[in-house]
Amino acid sequence: MATALVTRSVKPPRLMQGPSQSQLRRCYDEAANRATSFVRREYPHLAGILVHGSVARSEPGPFSDIDMLGVTNRRKKKPADFSYFDGDIYVGVGFLSVAELEKEFTDPRAFFWARGSAETTKILYDPKAVLRRIMLRWKKTKPSHQILEKSLWDEYHNIIEYSGKLRNSWLKRDEFLTRYSARVIAEHVERAIIALNDISVISENYLWRQILKARKRPMHLRTDYPLALGIRGTEEVAKVYRSALRLCQETLRLVKDEFGGKVKHARFRQLLKEPLEKHGL
Repeated sequence: MATALVTRSVKPPRLMQGPSQSQLRRCYDEAANRATSFVRREYPHLAGILVHGSVARSEPGPFSDIDMLGVTNRRKKKPADFSYFDGDIYVGVGFLSVAELEKEFTDPRAFFWARGSAETTKILYDPKAVLRRIMLRWKKTKPSHQILEKSLWDEYHNIIEYSGKLRNSWLKRDEFLTRYSARVIAEHVERAIIALNDISVISENYLWRQILKARKRPMHLRTDYPLALGIRGTEEVAKVYRSALRLCQETLRLVKDEFGGKVKHARFRQLLKEPLEKHGL
């Protein structure tokens, strides 16, 4: 476990008085540099240090945190993650091995997020250019057919599964479970759209905008997605239910139309051949 930070005589300025964006950038950059020095001192054998999120994008808000990642060559003896406050700034430090970073190139659940993050990740320490090579590789990488098929198969399955939960909860007049099922459906629709459009997810802050701008999308996405996800509020549960169910139906057909002819796995092909209308979809 990391030792406590040495108390400084000068405390970082408090971020409660409406500072300008340039002041915020300077304040967070200074905190990130202090964190880098601290992590390097505590873990001198690291291959490198990265920072993600709003600080890496140079757009921190007054209540942002610092997402720092230490990268090690030691896969089995990885340090424990930790966090602390630097003045008013919350700093989280995680650790991954180089092998774990490279594994994300073949992980369907991580691929699009990792590639998007690489576009804005800031390298703070990289003595042997290991991280620079990985980041450059990400910027040129396209998803393999295996990643696309696994991603779309998973989301096709999950959308069907939660369409059942949605309809059951609606029949039982369970408002909570109806809204919950609708939200989960919207999240799986997001992932299907990400895969179909080969979207690099920059940040969860921008995800909904990237989804709404996607070229391959369900016909009523702009209406149904915000309602099902819950980012457009309504007291009418019936409206949420109808939007979520239509989002299911249109997304399932979109996957069939856009990817059905490219599927290699026999069981996924068989599932796609099943008439959706037969199952109320």
